[in-house]
Amino acid sequence: MKTFISILLVVLFIAKEIAPQVVFGKLVDENGAGLAEVQLQLYATPNVYNATSSSNGTFSFNIITGVEDNQLPTGYSVSDNFPNPFNPRTRIGITLPNRENVKVEVFNLLGQSVADVIEETFNAGTNYIDIELNGQPNGFYISRITIGDKYSIVKKLMLIYGSQHLITSGSTLTTQLNKPNNTFLETNLDSLIATSAIIGRKIFTSLPSFVSGTLDLGNLTIERYCPDCPTVLYEGKIYHTVQIGSQCWFKENLNVGVLITGSQEQSNNGVIEKYCYNDDTLNCTIYGGLYQWNEAMQYVRNEGTQGICPPGWHIPTNAELITLYYSVNNDGNALKEVGQGIDYGAGTNTSGFSALLGGYRDYNGSFSYYGYTFFYCSTESETYMTRHMQLKLDNSLLLLGYGHKGHGLYVRCIKD
Repeated sequence: MKTFISILLVVLFIAKEIAPQVVFGKLVDENGAGLAEVQLQLYATPNVYNATSSSNGTFSFNIITGVEDNQLPTGYSVSDNFPNPFNPRTRIGITLPNRENVKVEVFNLLGQSVADVIEETFNAGTNYIDIELNGQPNGFYISRITIGDKYSIVKKLMLIYGSQHLITSGSTLTTQLNKPNNTFLETNLDSLIATSAIIGRKIFTSLPSFVSGTLDLGNLTIERYCPDCPTVLYEGKIYHTVQIGSQCWFKENLNVGVLITGSQEQSNNGVIEKYCYNDDTLNCTIYGGLYQWNEAMQYVRNEGTQGICPPGWHIPTNAELITLYYSVNNDGNALKEVGQGIDYGAGTNTSGFSALLGGYRDYNGSFSYYGYTFFYCSTESETYMTRHMQLKLDNSLLLLGYGHKGHGLYVRCIKD
């Protein structure tokens, strides 16, 4: 008897404090790469659950399936079932101020329906519904009573064979409730909203209903390329695009023009000229071409000019670099491709910018700073100086600084 009481108390506690269940999944881009540090809100009326995606894009929500008693308006009441525990029949009283349709569903703690749905129309006053769980195993069950499709309340039932049998003369018994089927106690998941400064705001709808246990939403894809512009064909090369906040960027450095050696100066001769790091054409294939500022700008000094970018694109301004800076929260690693950088400078590429650390050409004609990368912008600083963006090998900082126009740096185009 003592053991029975202990078990009963444990079951009662479990029923009162139903453990949270888990909805999980993974945010990925169109290439299957995980998207980190995205704020997530899961709307499951009337509740909203919050989470943040991890470094590999995974996320999880602890969901409560709502088995606690609800509140009914004045004039309505639903009694606790009696007897409780029961074997195998129990009764619930329902008081109504008006004639209403009443629906009763019964589930086990896995959320599986264990009964035919009872649906009747009752007059105003107190009415009774008798529930019989003949053939079901001992344990807790959940009864959901819905009144007029407006109000819903949950009651917990405990079936223990050998408990007092309900006998009430003159009552009408419902159909025996002993039909397991594929209906579940469901929580409707209305939408999942993913938000960050990098990806903006994305909404996922048509989510499956959640039942007790776990629900794997699988991979939820957020396409990182710019809307209606996933790629750009320019000078025989395909460039991919990436949307970072409100900005649309090339995902690769420009690699256009005729190769000249680092010892030569690029000139205004009507031909786009480029350097390759260490005068090796393979480095242009990997990292893109290196350009002096005037060559990149095509010998105009207007901020935001097209320069050597394709039509509809331009050399970024300093203000646009500042916008990028804040989009990634001054995290240079967020701009670096995974595998680029070491220690505190290891790239995470959470932005999708995919920067490679390919060095630069010094204004004296030598190549150096391999493991760093520099990008021009179209904003001048002085006669011989211009603004640029720098990423370092072993440092996560994103540096917006100044450089000589005679250097050979990389060019990333941004959409007009």
